[in-house]
Formats: sequence, C-alpha cells, structure tokens
Amino acid sequence: MKTIIITGSTDGIGLETALELALQGHELVLHGRNEEKVRRARNVIQRAAPDAVLHTTHANLADLAAVALMAQDLAARLTNLDALVNNAGVYMTRREVSKDGFEMTLEVNYLAHFLLTMLLLPLLKKSPEPRVVTVSSIAHTRGRLDFDNLNGERHFDSYHAYASSKLADTLFANELARREPWLASNSLHPGVIDTKLLHTGFNAKGDSVAVGARTSVYLATSPDVKSISGKYFDNCAAIRPAPLAENQQLAQQLWEWSENAVRPRLPA
Repeated sequence: MKTIIITGSTDGIGLETALELALQGHELVLHGRNEEKVRRARNVIQRAAPDAVLHTTHANLADLAAVALMAQDLAARLTNLDALVNNAGVYMTRREVSKDGFEMTLEVNYLAHFLLTMLLLPLLKKSPEPRVVTVSSIAHTRGRLDFDNLNGERHFDSYHAYASSKLADTLFANELARREPWLASNSLHPGVIDTKLLHTGFNAKGDSVAVGARTSVYLATSPDVKSISGKYFDNCAAIRPAPLAENQQLAQQLWEWSENAVRPRLPA
C-alpha cells in the first residue's frame, strides 16, 4: 500500500479522491487550509473506512512560508512518500494579491504546488515508484502565459487567470517529468465536476465527484502507469493537451520564473 498526500482534500474532488484511496487501503495525508476543515474531512473518511491510516496537515496555499513549513513538518513525520496529488484549486471572481505578492489564482493553483513538490522531492526519492499527479483542467487550452502580466497587473480576467494557472500546471507536470526522470509526473482533466469551484466560476452543474476523482486515483495507484510520465490524462486515458502545454521552451521559462519566485523558501 502507498503513502499519498492529497492537497485540498477537505471537500469536492480532493475529498472524494482521499475517500477512494482510503477504501483501497492506502495511508493518506489529508491537507486543508486549516485544522478544523481537515479534522472534519478525516472524520468523514474514517467513518467510511474505519481501518484507514490517516494523517493530517494544514497550510494556506496563499502563504508560501506556510507551505514551506508544512513540507518541513511532513519530511520530519513521514519515512517515505509514494505519491503527491496536487489537487487544491480556487477560482477567484476578482483580483486578489497574496501576502507573497502573487495573484491568488496563480499562487494557490500553481505556485504553491510547485514549491511543495520541490520540497518533497527528497521524500519521494525514497519510494520505489514515486509519482506526482497534478490536477489541471480542460481550461488549460484557453490559457496564455504573459510573463509581463502573470499577476494580472495590467489586466485581470477571472477565467483567463484560472485557465492560465491550469496551463501552468500542465507545463509544470511535463517539465518535472523531463527534469526528474526517476519519477512519474502527469497532469489530468478531472472532468466538469459538480464542485463549489464550478458553481463559483461558471454557475453550472457537472458530473459527480466520483467521476472527478477517478483519474487522480488511477494515476496515483495503477500499476499500468507506473512508468508513464509527462502525459496529460482525461478519463484515465492519455490524450494530447493544448499545443502550448507541449511547448518545452515555455515550460523551461515558467520553471525558471517559478524557481525565482519561490527561491526564499527553497533550501540554500
């Protein structure tokens, strides 16, 4: 059985992903914005899977210092890590800037996960089959990365910010696969799922969270994909992402920008 961290596992797709993995018998680390939300999620999962081994951690992903502290704590508590599921996400209806100075959609959906992944690589290296699963979205096909306006300084549009953060997620997953060939790094579209993000951003209804969790669970655990890396999945099948998501030069540019952005939180 695997040890798996799922960010944003207190509701929606993340909670369902955790529930499915717990029922399969995996050891989980549940993450949420605060202790109370994580405790509630833990109780929900424990009722459904009484024998599940569940750990909790919390950090506001809009605070990179808190993310770094969480990673440090996890590295001290866990002996190894088999899979990291970068699931947490927000849809901001207006422009907000984090205490780190980054537009909130970009920081929560992408940059915090970039930092968390970098800090947990030593722990992942201890696994025989390490995996990083990054939840993107079909919205990435509408994303564009303007490095002069990544924080929406000159122009902000809610959907564009969301789509661009998901393009960043897909580019990151691909570049991580290229840079770290010892692990399997893939991204995915969970489907159009009935979550609070969908209601907030699109005022729409979608498929069940069970459908939304399916591909994350598959990529985190299935032996079929243990050696597949740098791919984009939809409904448990690898498909071609948008052309921009396969642009290696753009991926490298984003990686360098991201390293500079989180450098104060990286080990010297």
